[in-house]
Amino acid sequence: MTTTLPGAAAARLAAARAALARAGEVLAGPVPGWRGAAAGAATGSRTSLRERHAALLADVDGVLAALGTAAVALAGGAAPAAVDAALAGALDGAGHTPAGPPPGGVTGTRGPDPGEVARWWAGLDPDARAVLERERPSLVGGLDGLPAAVRDRANRVLLAGAQEDARREEQAVRDRLVRTADPVELASIGWELYEVRARLARLGAVAAAVDPPGRTLLDLEVDPRADAGSGVRAAVARGDVDAAAHVGVFTAGFTTGVDELPRRLGELDVLAAAAGPGTAAVAWYGYDAPQAHEVADPDRSVLGRAPAGEGAPRLASFLDGLDAARPGREAHVTAIGHSYGSVVTAAAVAPGAADGVDDVVFLGSPGVGEVPGRPPGHAWVVEAAGDPVADTAWFGPDPNRMPGVTGLSAREVVLPDGRVLAESRGHGAYLTPGTTSAANVAAVVGGRQQDAVLDRGVGAGDRLRRLVGG
Repeated sequence: MTTTLPGAAAARLAAARAALARAGEVLAGPVPGWRGAAAGAATGSRTSLRERHAALLADVDGVLAALGTAAVALAGGAAPAAVDAALAGALDGAGHTPAGPPPGGVTGTRGPDPGEVARWWAGLDPDARAVLERERPSLVGGLDGLPAAVRDRANRVLLAGAQEDARREEQAVRDRLVRTADPVELASIGWELYEVRARLARLGAVAAAVDPPGRTLLDLEVDPRADAGSGVRAAVARGDVDAAAHVGVFTAGFTTGVDELPRRLGELDVLAAAAGPGTAAVAWYGYDAPQAHEVADPDRSVLGRAPAGEGAPRLASFLDGLDAARPGREAHVTAIGHSYGSVVTAAAVAPGAADGVDDVVFLGSPGVGEVPGRPPGHAWVVEAAGDPVADTAWFGPDPNRMPGVTGLSAREVVLPDGRVLAESRGHGAYLTPGTTSAANVAAVVGGRQQDAVLDRGVGAGDRLRRLVGG
């Protein structure tokens, strides 16, 4: 079995599936011009044929999912024997269970290797790519290593579909709500309505973030079963990540979600412009960040590493996919992690994880472990005055005290030309336009480290921690 065979077979089968679906449209309407018992018999036969047609389409969809799984697994370097076993199991269940992602036992927790994915895609003929993009947008949109424009088109289709599904679900729940008078049922349906509206709002935020020119939707995952719409994950870029000389990737932390994407992209627009021509930036919200109501949940608490452990492999794959999608003309990539996002980022760039990152910047970090994961001179930290999170050292030594990590100033600075950069204070203003902190991050992202203003950001909280032995 070669890496191109499953993909090519899937493309041909997808084309046949589209033709089969069109052929089935003749069964959808009433029997034309027939009356009486003959019309009733014909209608019954057509109903039976429609059911068999739908079952056949479900079987084809199952086979397509199995072939997609095999293609991606082979692209990720999985052993052919393991792929054969997984393919056999998937084909055995074709049409009987919903199609899901490639099984973790085949592709591993990080998913398929982005470099292998890029080579697999390059080996497909244009017609096969077009069919996969049209018929399997969920597969194409989620593969790290594919060109940004391809992923954007697929993910916009998924976004529109998810919004339409959520609107229909909202209407159905509202209809149920007006038909019941039972107090217990009212409460239950009311909560369902809240959840679907929360999901709609988050999908709307993603749509607003990708609406301006120059934005690309690099990733989208929607889990309708997640509480209060939290299962919406996305990555949105401003600028052309496939052509930019410099790419910055921002990962957010505690209590964040895709609802803040429009505001975050506004900050990244300014940061990329300050970094210089040929700079792109990505707001990566590709994991479920821990939320305030989850503090007591050991599997989701911001006080533990479990959410970071779930997010880091995803981020590592995404980061490696940036260069994989543009072989031979790699970008200077900077990973930027804020708050709990710095824990995710540190794990994603640790030895053995992402290889395609050149610099890493930690903003307001509660600690990143014992090793920053970058050679000296390529790991940076910004700690603002009055940031209590940055002084906790909850997940390891404070980066502003670690050897090999360079401190970037967050204080007010007067530039040689007389311009004044403002001080950042507290935990949430690190990328605020016009601040020293944001200017320093832009300098690193733009490959102008020599322009950065250095300061380890040691303040009262650091001194207090030393006094009490922290």
